[in-house]
Amino acid sequence: MIRGMASSSRRGNAREAVDRLLDDLSELNTEDTLLMAQLWSDEDSTARQRAWGRAKTAIGRAGLADLLESARVEVGQWMQATPADYQGISGLLGRQSDHISVRASAAPAVLDAVAGVLAQPDLLGDDYDVLLRPWSVANEEDDAQLDARRADWSSR
Repeated sequence: MIRGMASSSRRGNAREAVDRLLDDLSELNTEDTLLMAQLWSDEDSTARQRAWGRAKTAIGRAGLADLLESARVEVGQWMQATPADYQGISGLLGRQSDHISVRASAAPAVLDAVAGVLAQPDLLGDDYDVLLRPWSVANEEDDAQLDARRADWSSR
């Protein structure tokens, strides 16, 4: 394999995993999204930055940086207002719901999760966990599910 080029199976698996994660964004309600943002801000920032640096290196080395960039675009779209954000009394008054600002505050946690998924085969368990924990908790994944996700990726 040429350095910087993902094998077609790894690329396909990575794309599928990221697509599943991003598809789950629509399932998050305001409370879960707020929880994810809070958990992300409560994580040890030094550990998170270290994990992000390792993930970014692994993603680049695997030739998956374009998938991370595509996810950034999709998360940016998720943060934008939708007709549903203008329902209820806020909509009648021409104001958007608080969900938009909540989504914006959770976006870094979503991107960390995407980076963790893309880099997982090359990340140490602690790095993977720090990147995925806010997402996993907000999506009600327990430790066993997080371990299963890690094992699934390790077997590929």
